Amino acid sequence: MTKRSGPDEMPESPRIAFYGNFGVGNLGNEATLQAIIERTQRRWPDARMLCFCTDPEDVRARHHIAALRAQAVDRGAAETSGAAKRRGGLTRIFRIAFKRIPLELMHWVKCFGALSRTDMLIVAGTGIVCDYTTGPMGYPYDIFKLSTLAALCRVKLAFLSVGVGPIHHPLSRLMLKWSLSLASHRSYRDEASKQYLEGIGFGTKRDCVCPDAVFGLATGAVASGVSSVGRRRIVGLGIKDYGSAAPAEARAYLDTMADFVAWLQGHGYGVRLLIGDIRYDTAAIEQFVGVLKNRGIPTAPPLLIVEPAPTVEELLRQISETEAVISARYHNLVLALIQGKPVIALSDHGKLNSVVTEFGLGRYLLPLKNLTADALIDRFKQLETDVEGLRPRLKAKLETYRRALDGLYATFLGEPNVTAREHRALDSLVESPAAPLIQKE
Repeated sequence: MTKRSGPDEMPESPRIAFYGNFGVGNLGNEATLQAIIERTQRRWPDARMLCFCTDPEDVRARHHIAALRAQAVDRGAAETSGAAKRRGGLTRIFRIAFKRIPLELMHWVKCFGALSRTDMLIVAGTGIVCDYTTGPMGYPYDIFKLSTLAALCRVKLAFLSVGVGPIHHPLSRLMLKWSLSLASHRSYRDEASKQYLEGIGFGTKRDCVCPDAVFGLATGAVASGVSSVGRRRIVGLGIKDYGSAAPAEARAYLDTMADFVAWLQGHGYGVRLLIGDIRYDTAAIEQFVGVLKNRGIPTAPPLLIVEPAPTVEELLRQISETEAVISARYHNLVLALIQGKPVIALSDHGKLNSVVTEFGLGRYLLPLKNLTADALIDRFKQLETDVEGLRPRLKAKLETYRRALDGLYATFLGEPNVTAREHRALDSLVESPAAPLIQKE
């Protein structure tokens, strides 16, 4: 391998590693990795790539790159829910001393060996700069491990378009702040993430806010425009797993969406159900179809279209056939926007608020909690009125995002033919990351 001639230069055939929550069936996460792989190969066609991930077998099959497990041991639902803490104290001590610690040491050695043959480690999106789903020994510890090893191996470290928070545990904050401090590049998918770090005492003055990596995904093979089934235009409706913690709220959500489907069907639309996470949303869609059947709402084409989406390409194809997308899944919205589709966001997280606001679609933002069919119908009617005027503006915003991502990748990956135009695109986005294209009335 050709060695670097300077601290910020890449070899002619670089070896680049990625880390994220990949291989778990979340198509937004897989779109993130796919987009970064495409952008890397565009600049370095001979690059050798490795992914530290949750399920290496799935990543190898989907993305055709080498993969290693990012964790020494699998973390089941019982571990993350706190069941391990309820075990007998002596049993837990023996398990940690004679199983977990030896496995962790072996994993540190294995990761060190892999990173020592790498030029760059990219921590990419996927909602892992947090601890609210795993505790400090989940994502924060994995990031700490890989970042520390990258520093020991003198490997360039980049945090690319990451979302941040919430980070509850003091140990999580310590590990994540240490890891971020080791990076030569840090960028965030929204201003809220950057401000969150500022709020916990981490300086972000030299960092930037940039578009989500999926906005750089190639979509050339996807048909543009809208499609129809019979004479019906299609609306994409993302059905999200609402979780089991609040069954009454989950049922109210499904009833609201059922009312909306009935209204759409009665007003000449077909409805295509979309997923964002194979593992969770597939079951939610099955449950939702059951609700529709129980209420006598049609569940067969052309009034309702339900198809599996095992890959990013298939989800892109399904979205390409829609007139608009309504979803509580962040990357359902992003995959619609990269195809110029207007969206209505049903938000339960700040990241959804940020993306639609930055696209000038703030009027099409509804809180998921206590959502009503009347509010959703009213917002859809407004979208029907505005849709033709929105399309060219969405296209212009997307082009701005793509140019900004060109500049971003050129900045931290390095490229022999970096243009001043790419740098100016990045600079303009950093200066005004959320300037709306559509002014609110």
